[in-house]
Amino acid sequence: MFLETLVDFIIIHKDDLQDWLFVLLTQLLKKMGADLLGSVQAKVQKALDVTRDSFPFDQQFNILMRFIVDQTQTPNLKVKVAILKYIESLARQMDPTDFVNSSETRLAVSRIITWTTEPKSSDVRKRSRVGEDFPTRSASTCSGPGEGNLEENCKQVD
Repeated sequence: MFLETLVDFIIIHKDDLQDWLFVLLTQLLKKMGADLLGSVQAKVQKALDVTRDSFPFDQQFNILMRFIVDQTQTPNLKVKVAILKYIESLARQMDPTDFVNSSETRLAVSRIITWTTEPKSSDVRKRSRVGEDFPTRSASTCSGPGEGNLEENCKQVD
């Protein structure tokens, strides 16, 4: 019941929730890392989808980068996979100008690369490869070599 109410709350009050986005997004991603019933997981995913569609993409991207580099956070493998899935879906909707080439972004990309080398991280490795094959986009968005590669996109936006 709470998750359905949360989705409605986000839809209705999204303009007033900008300062709350960090907490909302990180808590939903952490929730995806828990052992959940399929029905609850679907509701959390719906809340993530509504969140992604309700707030500015660049703001979400910056929050994700900040969360990834935060040394006080120790996400489990399921949370890491959820983060990568969310970044992938977000990146598919972002314009190249939404990507920020900052030291924080470069550190986050480095941290994601480190995640893929950890033992027991085959799901993370699989998820990190999925974004390499982005479907063709219109001419107004970036394309060509490096498309789908977050690190390359960050370098291109300089």
